[in-house]
Amino acid sequence: MKNLFISLTILFSSFSATIAAEVPFNSFSGKSLNILIKTGYESSAITKYESYFENVTGIDLNIEVVDEPTLRKKIILDATSKSGAYDIVATQFWYMPEYINIGYFENLNNLMKNKSLWYSIDDIPSGHLATYKDKNNNLYAVPVSASGGVLMYRKDIFDKLSLKYPQNTSDVMDAAKVIKNKMKGEIVPFIGRGDSSSASFGSSVGWAYAYGAKILKSNNEANANSAEMKRAMKDWVSLMKDYGPKDAATMTWSTMGQMFVKGGAAMNFDMSGFPSYYMNPEVSKVAKNVGVTLLKGPSNNYAQWMYGEGLGISKYSTNKEAAWLFLQWRTSLQTAKKEINDGLRNDIPINTIFNSEVYKNKTTGDEFAKILPHVLSSVDTSYWPNIAKFDKLAQTFQQQISLAISGDKNVNVALDQAQKDIKPISSAATRSRTLPVVGA
Repeated sequence: MKNLFISLTILFSSFSATIAAEVPFNSFSGKSLNILIKTGYESSAITKYESYFENVTGIDLNIEVVDEPTLRKKIILDATSKSGAYDIVATQFWYMPEYINIGYFENLNNLMKNKSLWYSIDDIPSGHLATYKDKNNNLYAVPVSASGGVLMYRKDIFDKLSLKYPQNTSDVMDAAKVIKNKMKGEIVPFIGRGDSSSASFGSSVGWAYAYGAKILKSNNEANANSAEMKRAMKDWVSLMKDYGPKDAATMTWSTMGQMFVKGGAAMNFDMSGFPSYYMNPEVSKVAKNVGVTLLKGPSNNYAQWMYGEGLGISKYSTNKEAAWLFLQWRTSLQTAKKEINDGLRNDIPINTIFNSEVYKNKTTGDEFAKILPHVLSSVDTSYWPNIAKFDKLAQTFQQQISLAISGDKNVNVALDQAQKDIKPISSAATRSRTLPVVGA
């Protein structure tokens, strides 16, 4: 066992030699942790490096990897039964108000005094941490992935038409008009998410925040038909309806992505997880011609597309301290360096990772890598409806926007209806302390 530990320490030299000497690895030796995570690159480091963690801590990991709907159902079942079936679970940030509301997650502030040399949580951008906190600044999960809003555009198209690269929402509107007039149907000027599901909500309200619009006021009062929201959605709907594809009102993140990599669109507003995919020559016909930028709007806010996934500890876990050590390891700078060096991902929400030699060496010549730190630091979560009934609110709003994109409703009429429908949702959500029935 001693020889194995030495070998692993050498193999994982980027984890820092001082860790082996100073972190109390054996404090929880013999413990087991049940971990529930979803499929995706966020889980890759856990499954790839689990043997390292087990050997240096003596903690056994029982890891269950499931799809998103199954993850949600299992969390609800565990919370309802209070069984403590899982010590650690993954969660999207938009479910946090609901889970905090019913007390499913352990307050991590209670564990903060037990810091190991893996501890890097203070190095995570505050905007991302905020989505996992309650109104009293208590932290209930630690982000392992995050994204911001970006515009991806075809540099070759812009160069061909002598257009300046977009820097704000007005530039996008102006460029869409020119591309449509001059390209004569050769390429779609603009694409984004337009379907009626809550998965497209982030595009609409993220764009709207650049205009100073928020769907809820600070007291959670519905604000879906404000003057700022009407101005923002008139532009967004116009981009999608007048300068987008015929199926814009049913476009999802998947169909949007496929259209862009096949060379079918000149501009795409979405989350910062897409540029790496669009720039991959193995899957993208336009890999060498993709530009990426942050967009500001009339309010001087950046257009947003916040996504985040975090790891929390179940309140019903009997191994909270061992679980806390795992969270520190998973979100450490040392683990982040391994992920980058092994090509698992680059978009890690740790500030100092971007100044590390491994990041600089692995991203040489990558234009997007240069602006990625700015993208992650630009995230402003204040625009997001931080309520337990988020999913219902998001779908209610997006249904009206989708109808406007399809041409079935005027934008103002759609927003007035959204305001009417959202009022009881936002009001009831602040009083709710129960979990939904699975499948409801």
